[in-house]
Amino acid sequence: MRTGRKRSVPTVWMVLTVLAALMMGLLVFKLRVPGGMLVGAILGAAALNVATGQAFIYPQTRIVAQALTGAYIGCMMTREDVRHLPRLIRPYLMVLASLLVLNLTMAAVFYRVTDLDLLTCLFCAAPGGMSDTPLIAMDMGADSSVVAVMQFVRMIFGMGCLPSVIMLSDRLIEPEAARRMEAEAVQQHERKRAGSGPTLRAFLPTMCAAVAAAALGKWSGVPAGALSAALIVTAGLKLSGKCSGMPMWLRRLAQVISGCCIGSGITREQIIQMKQLALPAVVLCLGYMACCVGMGLVVHKVFHIQLREAMLTLSPAGATEMALIAVDLGVESADLVVLQICRLVGVMLIFPQIFHVIVSILS
Repeated sequence: MRTGRKRSVPTVWMVLTVLAALMMGLLVFKLRVPGGMLVGAILGAAALNVATGQAFIYPQTRIVAQALTGAYIGCMMTREDVRHLPRLIRPYLMVLASLLVLNLTMAAVFYRVTDLDLLTCLFCAAPGGMSDTPLIAMDMGADSSVVAVMQFVRMIFGMGCLPSVIMLSDRLIEPEAARRMEAEAVQQHERKRAGSGPTLRAFLPTMCAAVAAAALGKWSGVPAGALSAALIVTAGLKLSGKCSGMPMWLRRLAQVISGCCIGSGITREQIIQMKQLALPAVVLCLGYMACCVGMGLVVHKVFHIQLREAMLTLSPAGATEMALIAVDLGVESADLVVLQICRLVGVMLIFPQIFHVIVSILS
């Protein structure tokens, strides 16, 4: 009897976590906040965890969310997109170089205004994954708790505030193009609502293949492996004509699941510790905002990529989350997701090696 009771507790809290995320997600979505379903789900799950310390979601559900996101992106792929992939190499190199310069600049500021060691400062400003970056930092001898807090700030800013900044910047810099994009997005949404749309039954074989691929991708240990594997398999099915589209409600469900996974990891201690890192956190947010808008404009001018898409490419949020938010901003681009995944892989594989060299030279 005791064992059964203990097993039921996580399930009860998981249901409460999902309900809190869903209700807040619907509320924020109705308020027309960019990425509202995802942002609201994070806020709902985080509020429950900060208040009770009991918010819970099975870790495996993250794989499901990444599989659904990868499947959604894969369903958008066309043969024309595949032919255009080589042209992304130069924008990718510019994005990665811009983020590296920003990372090193902010780390230098952190090192001057705090008592943190150089390696910790470098990882605090890194535009990597929230879960992966603290682990790598710990392996290399940095203060992983401080890194986790700063990565948390980056993630919340990247998903909660930066999409609104991007949308407003686009409207100010290129108002006509922004209005045209938003009008097209509304028309497309209305067409989807008016039509019958894809059904779960038709999409189910593709979803099963995406989930299986995501599980293998996660097991491989490759950064963003789950999302990448699901995307590749779904894109292959789409290009071969064996894939139907994903129902819109399923994509919203993926946003709620992602919000639960992220929000349930936000603790009261992290909120309290943010007070001690207030100045570095402000510098971090301002730095990424300036890079996102400024370098986004450069990428737009040099490579003729749509301005809103170019700014989203430089966003420091996760590849999964940005793929979900981008659609809410009227950007349905496989190129954006490919660049985001490559950005994450590059940051995870290359940046720590650069940090090691810098610390070795300066120590």
